Amino acid sequence: MIRAIPLLFFFALALVPAIFGSILFPLLPLSAFAPFLAIVYYVAPFSRALWISFGCGLLLDLLSSEFHFGVHALTLTCTSTLLFHQKKHFFEDKPLAVFLFTAVISSLSAILMLLFVHIFDRGIPFSLSALVTDMIVLPFLDGAYGFLWFTCLGRLYIYIKKKKWKIVFKQSGSTK
Repeated sequence: MIRAIPLLFFFALALVPAIFGSILFPLLPLSAFAPFLAIVYYVAPFSRALWISFGCGLLLDLLSSEFHFGVHALTLTCTSTLLFHQKKHFFEDKPLAVFLFTAVISSLSAILMLLFVHIFDRGIPFSLSALVTDMIVLPFLDGAYGFLWFTCLGRLYIYIKKKKWKIVFKQSGSTK
């Protein structure tokens, strides 16, 4: 299913929450590109996946002023380096795989973000509740976001493409 859809479609799906996520859901910090990276790992070779993750990180750096420039790019590139070859453990044709792989990507990128922010920017105080929230709860919410936003809309895209848009732009019968 994933290979039948252009990456640009999935990138556009990831770009919407990256730009508007903090406005629409201010209390829910989604990892906007985590599901997109899971899909990129399935369809792109390693070098291209690294460049795409670097570009997504740079885009997040441009959209955010929270940390030093480049922290997001470094985080997503290191996440891709560590997790790209783990795609063999998640079957791309299963919707649950996108959910779980997105959660793993989100969790590792949160760990690396905390590490890089501590090294390059400023120390963030650690607490057990924050650790549980950032490493377990939010990654599973990102996985649900990946399933709902990417898998379901991807299946809708394929369905509409098979029907050749007849269902969307159904011609009306003769009017009297």
